[in-house]
Amino acid sequence: MTAVSPKVMVVLPTYNERDNIRQMASALFELGIPNFHLLIVDDNSPDGTGKIADELSRDDAFAGQINVLHRPEKQGLGPAYKQAYKHALALGAELLIQMDADFSHQPKYIPQLLEKARDCDIVLGSRYMPGGSVDDAWGPLRKLLSWWANRVYTPTILNVPIKDATGGFRLFHRDCLIGMDIDRVHSNGYVFTVEMAYLAHKLGYRISEIPIHFPDRQRGTSKMDSSIALEAALRVFQIKYRHRNLKPEHRRKQAYQI
Repeated sequence: MTAVSPKVMVVLPTYNERDNIRQMASALFELGIPNFHLLIVDDNSPDGTGKIADELSRDDAFAGQINVLHRPEKQGLGPAYKQAYKHALALGAELLIQMDADFSHQPKYIPQLLEKARDCDIVLGSRYMPGGSVDDAWGPLRKLLSWWANRVYTPTILNVPIKDATGGFRLFHRDCLIGMDIDRVHSNGYVFTVEMAYLAHKLGYRISEIPIHFPDRQRGTSKMDSSIALEAALRVFQIKYRHRNLKPEHRRKQAYQI
């Protein structure tokens, strides 16, 4: 009897990504991954990204494997991912991959994420482990601050064995996301990824990393600025205090309903 491939679902939050969304969908499905699905989560983009996403979901080329979750407005990265995770789990996703729509997270790494997921609960695409890198166009200060945040500041404060806690290219097993109980996560913005990593570590999940190259986006506008980075740095202490008493026995047991 042939084994049934697990349902793999990429969760793709979008806001004003009309220049990228068609190309990203095509690039993802061109990987030829069995039982592959895409969930596009659009925050009512004024540039019409949501309309394009709906068109893609009806395109016969994708064989009904694209779902679209429309949110009423831009409310931040954290709420978007939390709602998207629950939606993907309710759709039966067994392996969930989060990534950006702007090609700074390159689809070519997804097979490596899936391979690594055979022996761990979470896989992170890492810019700062051996073999990882960032865009050559980054200035020296930006490179230093990002490296310091991930290799010194965050692991020192949170004591997590992770080299890229702020990266957003990740794979989760279904049972892991349920067990983490994502309603425990209160962060918004880019510190959301740090809180997710710390929560998983405190609950005893096995976390691995693969090296990736992180290029700057080629189309569209970046949502990151210095104020967001500063807020993320300051909230690391809040995250540590919030989850300081968590242990593996505190994993959630019940599935989510939508």
